[in-house]
Amino acid sequence: MKTIALGDRGLPARIAGEIGRRITLGELKVGEILPKETELLSGLQVSRTTLREALKILSTKGFIEAKPRLGTRVRSPEFWNTLDPVVLAWQGDADDQEALAEELFEIRLAVEPLAAKLAARRGSTTEHGLIRAAFARMAADHETAAAAIEADISFHLQIFQAAHNRFLLPVSSVIRAALTISIPKTLKSFGGLQQSLKMHEAIIDAIELRNEKAAAEAAEILIGATYRRNFTHTSQSAPE
Repeated sequence: MKTIALGDRGLPARIAGEIGRRITLGELKVGEILPKETELLSGLQVSRTTLREALKILSTKGFIEAKPRLGTRVRSPEFWNTLDPVVLAWQGDADDQEALAEELFEIRLAVEPLAAKLAARRGSTTEHGLIRAAFARMAADHETAAAAIEADISFHLQIFQAAHNRFLLPVSSVIRAALTISIPKTLKSFGGLQQSLKMHEAIIDAIELRNEKAAAEAAEILIGATYRRNFTHTSQSAPE
């Protein structure tokens, strides 16, 4: 484990990230007891207070569990707060990136049509305008791939905001992660966002008309098509 300078900002979070990544990579296995505190302090070269704060972060996110006389044990993935953006970042170096990306898309297929439906029902005219503005940025020429990615992400996240469902909002971090993975692949394969603009426009058209059914269907068409482009090995079983 690499040494981290004492002057780094957010040091407990950084230490938690180091240990969290080791867990997601399988270097620290489920059920395994973490190294003793003295060993961790020596390897990380941080204070006891910093280490304990880092372990609290890991515990809060479901990665570890401390038991008296048994030590601190790594918990299984079912306990991890996988919707947390920080936890998603910890999994960024995992070996199964393709599987991770596909699972993120499966979540998109499940929730984005619902978000579009609710945005059509509950979104204000102003919020619909923000979705339309995000679409306009998507349709514009972009100087960089990063600008294109942010425009696309903004479109989808504005829909979640307009849905006005407090339980959907945490899922937006999953949507951002999925888009961050898929859009660069789409840009590389198709040279831009033009291939999907009509499908995006169909979503905002339906939302502005407050046609809930059409909004949900348009979102499902877009995500299904994107799913097939990115996961060709499962194209036969991908939802239509």
